[in-house]
Amino acid sequence: MQDVDKILEALRPPHLPPAASGLTLGDLALPIALGLLLALVVALLWPVRIKGRRRMRTNVLAELAAARALPPEAAVIAEARLLRKVVVARDGDAAALAGPDFAAACDRQFETDFFTAGPGRRLTTALYAPGNATDADEIGAGLETLFRGIRA
Repeated sequence: MQDVDKILEALRPPHLPPAASGLTLGDLALPIALGLLLALVVALLWPVRIKGRRRMRTNVLAELAAARALPPEAAVIAEARLLRKVVVARDGDAAALAGPDFAAACDRQFETDFFTAGPGRRLTTALYAPGNATDADEIGAGLETLFRGIRA
């Protein structure tokens, strides 16, 4: 019991922490400089991210133009590959989909019914069905319109 009394006597009374009067400008300069440097890095890298989005749209449109230059049947197949590539890049879960499910995923991404009720249906559910050159042109024009709206 005497040990407990000695320990309790050794305790300090409640008190406030010492004042921060010892801080100098030198103590604050480093954290401020690091914060400003980080803000500068973020400001410089933000536009790069936006340019990357534009680059994706530009690359997709260039690939689509190359596909549209092919004969009609080859163009439809190349456009179907490009469509799958774009849709999977924007939503990785779409890679496992096929047929009507993939068509519905395409329509959701592009906010249209081009792939379930329009000419784009040939790209998703009837790729090897017979078609003609006007179908291929209509599909290519529709894809170009949709791909121009890609934001990310």
